[in-house]
Amino acid sequence: MSELIGKIKEKGIRQSVRMISVKMKKQEKWDVKNLRGKRKNAIDKLLSREFDTVIIFENHFGFYNIMLQRPQHLTKKLADERTLVLYNSYYDVDYKNPSRIIRVAGNCFVLDLYYYRNEILRQLRQKRADRYLMVYSTDTVPMSRIRQYQQEGFKILYEYVDDINPDLIAPGRLDMILERHESLIKDPATYVIATATRLYENVRKINPAAKAALISNGAECEKFPPDQKTGEKEYLSWLRPDSVKAGYYGAMASWVDYDLLKALADHPEIQIILIGIEHDASLQESGILEYKNVRFLGKRPYEELAGYAHFFDVCMIPFVVNDITESTSPVKLFEYMAMGKPVVATSLPECKKYELVKIADTKEDFVEDVLKLAEKGKSEEFQSRLMECARANDWKAKAAELKDFIKEGGMPDSVKKELKNER
Repeated sequence: MSELIGKIKEKGIRQSVRMISVKMKKQEKWDVKNLRGKRKNAIDKLLSREFDTVIIFENHFGFYNIMLQRPQHLTKKLADERTLVLYNSYYDVDYKNPSRIIRVAGNCFVLDLYYYRNEILRQLRQKRADRYLMVYSTDTVPMSRIRQYQQEGFKILYEYVDDINPDLIAPGRLDMILERHESLIKDPATYVIATATRLYENVRKINPAAKAALISNGAECEKFPPDQKTGEKEYLSWLRPDSVKAGYYGAMASWVDYDLLKALADHPEIQIILIGIEHDASLQESGILEYKNVRFLGKRPYEELAGYAHFFDVCMIPFVVNDITESTSPVKLFEYMAMGKPVVATSLPECKKYELVKIADTKEDFVEDVLKLAEKGKSEEFQSRLMECARANDWKAKAAELKDFIKEGGMPDSVKKELKNER
């Protein structure tokens, strides 16, 4: 017992739970062997579907146990009548039955590759289908696993989604992730998808000839209708009809500019609504919650976010400008616009690309822009333009961009430009 307590203190509760879970799963090997026929039948049924392309997404984060972000949205939209998408998850929260396979939508399935990987690879050898392995830049899928897929004829889709930064990645994993990062980008067979211009430029520095595309994040527009309203009485009773309501949802983390939010909160006519998970201790340490005109609601279900944001006069992206945020394509930007909500952001490169977004370089500008946009946001014409921009950046459009990139064989931009000029 003392040894177990010592390990928990050393690794932390979260990491210890993961470690114990993996050990327990490894102890199920005998059961897996006994159930081999049953699991083979499950994969027989899964791979009997009609498809020309299969995309397997190897990762170490679940489908339902974190905020819905790019991985879940993009994989769902990549699946269609001819494309089978298999999303790996080891997390029990993702499963409703002992088979550890669930159908998310259409041809998109979440399954536990601990049990099914070898059987899937074995059966795919008999299939005539294009095969792709999707890997995320900030995840920890080892190169040995990636090589296993390459030996089975898989091409690699490398999603470069965030700055590879010590503030985002555990120190013990940083070297491995950096080494894998450069190896994949230098591999001429890898398709690299960068989500921000700064990341795309980093790819070109490492390998000017890389098969690379810039495909930003997007929004699931149908989940953010402008007319959805929450009925939460406590929230609604706190809102004042004569106030300007400035809202933000997302991670409450060190990259949020709490000093900027305090500058807003110094204006009593502004009410600030914050929604999301506490990624670290920064929210509690900031002092922002001491203001009477600030309300932190905690996490709310993804499907209900639009109902709360309905009452925002202005939506905010109040991020500190640093290496992490300069490489970030905020999903919330497009979700805000899908609801027809005006957006004020700090000077983030990926937000500055959109003329409809108000960019504030100083705290004073941010406060002034919030007050001005609260009035401008009432314009139906302005709301319509925002929603049109969101539809152009729907996840369906992003999935289509990725499929076109693959179809073109990851043709370098320079070659595309030459071909266009020849025409």
